[in-house]
Amino acid sequence: MDGDDPRSRLENPFPGSLFAGDFLCEAIGQLNEWREFDNSAIDALENTLREFFGGFPLGGSPNESQTEDDVIWPVLEYLGWKSSLRQQNLSERGREDVPDGLMFKSEEAKAHANGFPEWERYEFGLAMVESKRWMRPLDRRSGSRGEETAPSTQMLRYLRRVDDRTTGKLRWGILTNGAQWRLYFAGARSLSEQFFEIDLARVLNLPGYNEGLFALPESVRHHWLKVFALMFRREAFLPTGEHTRTFHERSMEEGRRYEERVANSLYEQIFEDELKRDRKKEEEPIFRSLLAAIAAAVPGAPL
Repeated sequence: MDGDDPRSRLENPFPGSLFAGDFLCEAIGQLNEWREFDNSAIDALENTLREFFGGFPLGGSPNESQTEDDVIWPVLEYLGWKSSLRQQNLSERGREDVPDGLMFKSEEAKAHANGFPEWERYEFGLAMVESKRWMRPLDRRSGSRGEETAPSTQMLRYLRRVDDRTTGKLRWGILTNGAQWRLYFAGARSLSEQFFEIDLARVLNLPGYNEGLFALPESVRHHWLKVFALMFRREAFLPTGEHTRTFHERSMEEGRRYEERVANSLYEQIFEDELKRDRKKEEEPIFRSLLAAIAAAVPGAPL
């Protein structure tokens, strides 16, 4: 990246904290899946996704059905989700809890699930999908009929319901309006804040969605497109190869380890360097100076 361009410093430009930001920006590159997903695969992914959006009325008001048919499900299928069921009821009665999709690892798993009532089929799935109309806000309700509940609130309700229904066998949910794609995990400490989001419209540089001061440079776009593919593809939800954990589980663990290493490094720089300087009496220790500055800024605060 061009070090003279302030926009080229890789930071996470998207909300959500399910995966550590530093991990997504740097440490993810240490995983085998990242190294195996080469530039040719990224180019193929970008070209295919652009085809999906090519005839889609980006500047119009596509409804939920059109967004599903023209964008959401084609993207999911390209990412390996070939086996799914639509509109499976989570409840034995009523139609209040009906996610838009239930995705399986294989046709065999789907066929097996079909031998059970709708509300029991979730036990055999890998993830559920809730899709919304193009660019519908995910964190607030609108004044339109049928949109009285914020999509994120709806997803959290589904996750709690399905986690209880399957006794923890299905814990992942995908929420998307075609542009923003979110990944939720029922085991997160805070479901409302600890999700993972990618703004695919911005990452793909679609007309009107990656402009102005906060536009993503080309190399940064490619990085986040690769992250999108690795996090939302079917393989990420399955233990693979020599691993007994999924890509998501390893990503969360690696993110925590990365943060611990950074914290330990900061500790050494602040405290151990302070002791060394204090012994040599060369200058005021950093930590002591910091405390003194805080005390001076708020003199009335208790110690």
